[in-house]
Amino acid sequence: MPWPWHFVHLSSDEKDHRRRLLDQYAVYSQVSILVPILSYQVYRLIAWVLSKKGRAHVAYTALGQSPVRLESARGWSRTAARRWRSTVWWLNGEISPDLGVGGRWTAAVAWTCWLLFLSVNQTGDDYFHVTKRFGSIAAAQLPIHYMLSMRNRYSPLAVIFCTSHEQLIHWHQICGRIIMILIALHGTLYINYFVQTGILVERLQTRPSMTGLLCLVLMSVLTITSIEKCRQWSYRAFYFCHLAIGLVILPILFFHTSQLRLYVIETLALFIADRILRRIDTIADSVTVTQIPATDLLKVQVHIPASKLSRFKTKPGQHVYMCISTGGGCIGANRVLSNPFTVADVSAGKLTLFLRTRRGPTTQMLLTHADRFNAQPLINIEGPYGTSVDIADVAGKFDRILLVAGGIGATFVLPVYRALREHLDNDVGGHKRLDFTWALRSMAEVAWATKLENQVFADNPDVHIYLTRQASLEHSFPGGMEMGDLRESDGLVAGSNPHMGRPNLRKIVDQAFSYHSEESVAVFFCGPHDMGRELRAHVGRWVAKGRSVFWRQESFGS
Repeated sequence: MPWPWHFVHLSSDEKDHRRRLLDQYAVYSQVSILVPILSYQVYRLIAWVLSKKGRAHVAYTALGQSPVRLESARGWSRTAARRWRSTVWWLNGEISPDLGVGGRWTAAVAWTCWLLFLSVNQTGDDYFHVTKRFGSIAAAQLPIHYMLSMRNRYSPLAVIFCTSHEQLIHWHQICGRIIMILIALHGTLYINYFVQTGILVERLQTRPSMTGLLCLVLMSVLTITSIEKCRQWSYRAFYFCHLAIGLVILPILFFHTSQLRLYVIETLALFIADRILRRIDTIADSVTVTQIPATDLLKVQVHIPASKLSRFKTKPGQHVYMCISTGGGCIGANRVLSNPFTVADVSAGKLTLFLRTRRGPTTQMLLTHADRFNAQPLINIEGPYGTSVDIADVAGKFDRILLVAGGIGATFVLPVYRALREHLDNDVGGHKRLDFTWALRSMAEVAWATKLENQVFADNPDVHIYLTRQASLEHSFPGGMEMGDLRESDGLVAGSNPHMGRPNLRKIVDQAFSYHSEESVAVFFCGPHDMGRELRAHVGRWVAKGRSVFWRQESFGS
């Protein structure tokens, strides 16, 4: 197939027409983001209507017998429902470990193809047209790209999709890679022209070429440092590069060509608005740091203003970003120390966080203040964030609720469990719908949970605690949760008899799905990634059989 584009010479009118098409298709690429947004809203509306029409109402007897479905779903065949649930399950699951989620890959390929189509449509055989089109469409995606990184509570996309920064950031990464593809094509085609016509040195001395090449180099550095291995090697290096290049690249594009300035201004406005709103939502106060005996866990408590307390209390499972101040507030380099931590408890006007000490600067600095007399470091708390759990909605929609936590992951699952327990205790036999499994290293690590207000472990048959030891690494979950051989233990843990060794996740899942073939099940998990993968695989077997499942996994990172 011959190369379709050639170096052509255009008249003034033809160049004006090309400019209009460049601006027009750049706008198309930006406005077209409304299509998936509106499509998702339509999908949510249809799902809501169908759930209202076909939702089953469960009746429970005082003896806690298996629920009997009073009303069956209508309008959906079992086969179609099973296939749809399996498709949705696949879209929300990993293709394979560390390769990403199927739905994100599908959306990324589709959006890339769409932008590539917009880049070549109506370009004719004009080499410069398609070259410029790649650049203009890449620039038009920048406002969307920055909007996906906004972390404040009023982020437009977070509000529209009823989600939070931790979910949108994955789409931010995808959008960035697509933009990099378009910019690479734009730069490569221009350099190819300069080389073929023998004017490379001459053109690289002009402002458009110099700024364009600098932008290409900076974007390449930003992309490389955003790779997961680079982030794991040095998160500080990644953060510095990301923030610095993300800001520097905007004035470079502003002077690169006047046609891109509108998109640069839009992007800068979004960035400034995000920073201002985040700053407004940040509180600064001293904290009390305590080390949990015989563990590597820290307890951090901070007072919360009454005006903000209700936001933390209304829904469990939220998190905050914490930054340790060195006197002048969390500004400049200190902002690198901002890390997410789940809110484990809110009571008596205090926010309680539990975190495991790692090699990172935040936990190491807090460790130096632990249990020191009158040592109360000043920190900034930003939030709350997260797609917090609507307890009434979960309890009303699902027949069974399974909660599984691994180690410190209980800081998310335990508040959800407590809230669900309080809600379901008002229903006859409601507590029988709930099951909580917590796997952790030792009895010492349960201590933080037993001291919380409204602790509800004692004598609860729906709570199952598994204690493990740190030996036998060949039977371990990477990420800090050792699942070793059995060991003996005396006494109770949080008022309950603990199980010894690794929990049988398959047995736990099968038990939750064994009561009635038409029951819907909600599953909440927070813990090591490999433990989550195993749990999801066992739940997936029931999805393949046509069971209605809601899956919620809380995690931070890539």
